[in-house]
Amino acid sequence: MKSPQNSDLPPIQLYDLQLIHKMCRGNEEKVAEMVEVFIDQVSQFIQEIMSAYSEKDFSRIKSLVHKTKPTLTYFGTITLEKELLYIEDLLIKESQPSELDLKILSFKNLTNEVVDKMKNDFNIIN
Repeated sequence: MKSPQNSDLPPIQLYDLQLIHKMCRGNEEKVAEMVEVFIDQVSQFIQEIMSAYSEKDFSRIKSLVHKTKPTLTYFGTITLEKELLYIEDLLIKESQPSELDLKILSFKNLTNEVVDKMKNDFNIIN
């Protein structure tokens, strides 16, 4: 017997550019430019997080997390923001390394998903 698909569940919205549209006063070209900057910044952020984590430089990770949270808010990446807050909480509580490993990997994968979606939605090739 086949199990039914969960088609009743709405898809997860990876980002919401309402605030960016307001900031750009509807100028689609400017919105696209800001999306490209976001993609570059968040990609660099992930590389820095992974580097700091491989070096076990938790204070640097905390600093990077703190610096990046507002950017995620502006671009309506609520799921990413929640993951980042969870990572920050794990760092503050000095949780088990395995839990932090999983969360950082999950954040990296989700970030890549957001970036891929934005690139696809805005026809960005790079």
